[in-house]
Parts: sequence; structure tokens; C-alpha cells
Amino acid sequence: MNKEEYKKKLDALGLDKNRYCVISGGTMLLYDLKETTEDVDIKVKPDYFEELKTKFKFKKSPKYPYLWELDDETEVAVLDFDDSDVIIVDGYPAESLELQLKWMLEHNRPKDQKKIRTIRDCLSCRS
Repeated sequence: MNKEEYKKKLDALGLDKNRYCVISGGTMLLYDLKETTEDVDIKVKPDYFEELKTKFKFKKSPKYPYLWELDDETEVAVLDFDDSDVIIVDGYPAESLELQLKWMLEHNRPKDQKKIRTIRDCLSCRS
């Protein structure tokens, strides 16, 4: 999905923009570092997840112990996070590129190598 489709999907979820942040490919999409992404990945704090469980039916993801699936296109990471690591991009809360890069480097997945270079290039241009 492109950026506009992604934002429509986020809006349709009706989430409190003060209580989640976009992560993974969505972060890069919002920052205009890629043109499309395959799914919506967000991060919520555990207390907000408890509230969301009354509104949505989640399925445990086999990928990571903290990851839940809302539907075929939406994954929710249930993790505490520092609000200072969230930047508003196009009106949506997104994880900072610095934190996104840190996660990618820690996991060092082959599929993230190009993204790592893209984020590094972007961050070096900002300096």
C-alpha cells in the first residue's frame, strides 16, 4: 500500500494518536524513504493494548513474543516505549529513524540491509 492508503488504514482503526506509534516499514513510508509497504506495523504500550483487546480480536503472532496480529495487514507490537522517541510525521506518530535504525542493526535481518543504508543516508544528510 502507498502512503495515502496506509494513512487511511490507520485512520480506519480509530486509534488514539497519543498512545501508539508507527514502526517498521510504515515509519519509512511516512518519512518518504520508501513508496509502499505491505502491512501496518504499530507499537502500543501494554496498558493501551489491554484497552484495545476490548475493541479488537487479536491473534498471537509466531514472529516475536511481543507481537500480535489484528488482521492480515496489521501487526501490533506490545512494548513500553519512550514518548520522546516518537515524532509526528504527516500528523501520525512514528518511531524516530534513530530508534528504527537501532532495532534493524540489532536484528540484522537480510531483508533490512537496504533499509539500513537508506536510513543511515537520511540521518547523515540531516547532520
